[in-house]
Amino acid sequence: MGLQLIFCMETTAKNKSDQMYIWSTIDHFYQVDQAKVKLSPVFMEGKGNYASKRVEKRITDLKKQYAAASVNNKSVIIYCFDCDDYDHNAEDAGFLIKAEEYCDKNQYRFVWFCKDIEDVFLGERIANNQKKKRAESFFAQKSIGNVSLKRLKEKRYKPHRSNLGVVLDEYLPGKL
Repeated sequence: MGLQLIFCMETTAKNKSDQMYIWSTIDHFYQVDQAKVKLSPVFMEGKGNYASKRVEKRITDLKKQYAAASVNNKSVIIYCFDCDDYDHNAEDAGFLIKAEEYCDKNQYRFVWFCKDIEDVFLGERIANNQKKKRAESFFAQKSIGNVSLKRLKEKRYKPHRSNLGVVLDEYLPGKL
């Protein structure tokens, strides 16, 4: 049986910054047998597009393509969101509640980065026009080695933390 992990990320297809952090995490901390596990990105082009027809169609298409290769293949959808200012802004807090409810309703996994993905991996928030450049540098320099897996295994929102590792642990074996 094959497993496809479909990651729905806020970033754009041109930028791919979120993908660089997530793929680095998987490569560094987890064992992935590429004959049995497929990683597929879906670029939402903004967090507010998570339930858009375009994103849902992309997910459906990826699931169908993977299932066509073998009836035993399974796909897991993992939505990744920045928390932003959830602790000071009612709109950001409300967004997270709605997004998590959407994931629960559709049996998708909900991953969060507090306050955003750059804050988790770089320890600081980055201007939008610098996100791609900083992610490329992080990826090229293999800076994931400077990130503690503990930082990625939180159960609830906490600054500079994420639950990405909690979710990945359910599907991928860790490296020794």
